[in-house]
Amino acid sequence: MSRPAVLPVVHLAAGTWLLVDLWRGWTPTLITIFGQAASTPPELIGAFALGCLLVPVVVVAIAARTRHALVVATVALVVALTCRVALQLTEGGRPHLTVASIGTVAAMTWLALALPRVRDAAVTGVVTGLALSVTTHAALGTWGAVWRDDAWAWALVVVQVAVCLATARVEGDGTRIGRRLAWTLLPGLFLAGVIVANAGRASATLDEAGLAAVAFGATAAIALTLVRVTRWSSTLAAVVLVAAVAASAVVTDADGLLPSWTVLAFAVGMPALAHLWCAADQGDRGTPVVVALGGVLWGALLFAYYAGYDLGYRADWLLVVLAAVIGVVAASAPARNGTAASPRTIGGIGAAAVAAALAAAFAPALTIRTFHTDGPRDGELRVAAYNLRMGYGMDGDFRPEAVAAILVSADVGLISEIDRGWLLNGGQDQLAILERLTGRTAWFGAAADPVWGDAVLLDAEAADVERIALPSHGAVTGAQAIAVRPKAPWDARWLVSTHLQPVGDDEGVTAQSADLAVWLRGLGGPMVVGGDFNMQEGSEAHRHVTGIGLVDAAPGGASTSEADDPVKRIDYVFSTADLVAVDVDVPGLRASDHLPVVATLRPR
Repeated sequence: MSRPAVLPVVHLAAGTWLLVDLWRGWTPTLITIFGQAASTPPELIGAFALGCLLVPVVVVAIAARTRHALVVATVALVVALTCRVALQLTEGGRPHLTVASIGTVAAMTWLALALPRVRDAAVTGVVTGLALSVTTHAALGTWGAVWRDDAWAWALVVVQVAVCLATARVEGDGTRIGRRLAWTLLPGLFLAGVIVANAGRASATLDEAGLAAVAFGATAAIALTLVRVTRWSSTLAAVVLVAAVAASAVVTDADGLLPSWTVLAFAVGMPALAHLWCAADQGDRGTPVVVALGGVLWGALLFAYYAGYDLGYRADWLLVVLAAVIGVVAASAPARNGTAASPRTIGGIGAAAVAAALAAAFAPALTIRTFHTDGPRDGELRVAAYNLRMGYGMDGDFRPEAVAAILVSADVGLISEIDRGWLLNGGQDQLAILERLTGRTAWFGAAADPVWGDAVLLDAEAADVERIALPSHGAVTGAQAIAVRPKAPWDARWLVSTHLQPVGDDEGVTAQSADLAVWLRGLGGPMVVGGDFNMQEGSEAHRHVTGIGLVDAAPGGASTSEADDPVKRIDYVFSTADLVAVDVDVPGLRASDHLPVVATLRPR
């Protein structure tokens, strides 16, 4: 491996950063605009996505035969940049889906055509682009630039466009990348997006320290592309990658959460992956078509992993197997002669990694502005129960500020379906975003996995917390309940958030509601319980909840689902009899597929 020239590295880095941003704007639309998670068959959504990802294969194959690869790559880059700018101007719906799909196809076409032309810069350029993507995403508090319309987002778009265009006429070096690299690059980007370079998941693991760790690891990874590859170094990198992925994907604590020590996975995982990509870059048979086919693998892995949440299986071990396959493929490649970067260069990258970590840890306080809030009103407790659908509204747009406005109008937020880092949803820690917007503290309860579940949000620094994983009784999605009793205010009252998961086509939560009732009775004392119960008033499930002394805040109240045409009342606020509801409002906000329920409670 020769030391790469700077200009090709910068070009590939800017284009990779652009591609990741387009992915963040595209993948959520698959389950919010094209289809609906848990209702549209996963195979239909997957077929659409894979159809999009096959387009680059066809375009690249034709371009290679006509010898116009450079022209096609340039056109694809311009189209991708145009779509990236257009995404800042769309407000969800079919226009967003169309623009994001075209942009993703164009960016993946560009990558497949550009990468094999600049072999010496290939791995360093892609890894540098990932470092830029991770660090800026972390600095934005994981609120993706593609979903924002503020000055921070526009500044990043301007930089992307300017750098991509300024370096677009990079000349190729006349050699292709290795075939093993061509096959493993995009599957490796999937692994990075889900685990080792996922700022949302890192934030869910250890807050700002997690953001610092993932930004440090992603930036330090650049140095691992500039050192000599040996059989021992590649074998060690394979072991480290598998261990890092297993630690973050499989290991949880007693409450199903990510242990704080697993933050180490973000510091070492991306450097290991980067070094393995270098090891895989042997030979010269990595054609543009092979790179494009790797994009199809990226899509297949995306749906093999996330479809399990709708089909009733967990695919955490798929990530470990993928890491092992990449490790074996790369570490078993014949060694290449090459030169290493100077100590000064490596030291400079180390300093940049420290700077990236500091920016990731401290910049979110600047890039997300906190709402002004009033303190609790004497003698009243205002509670908002809201199923957020990962923050995406009926139009597929991500509007956390609209959600925060509802939550901040109440004293307590009882939140369902909150996402803390799914690549499918853009790799955003929505709970941390809401904490920063509201200036409040959140306690999280894992349901489907360690980064998807329910939460309690309120203005308190310390609290007693109890969690329970509810038996599934055949439901494909996990369910839980989390109870928080703050030290002050309301220091004698449990605040409980839950989301019951139905089985079959009918209501299907009777058994789970009985389990919840038993647990709530065991908690004892005054409490407020809210969330998405997936039950109808007067049903046996409803009677299980009210049968332990809880009072429905709004009997006969307004329907809450679906948000654009509500016909079912399935979201509730209950309280013990020491409180009485004096007002219950169901605002017509479409920032989710459910409407929020906001209840004002007073002592009897």
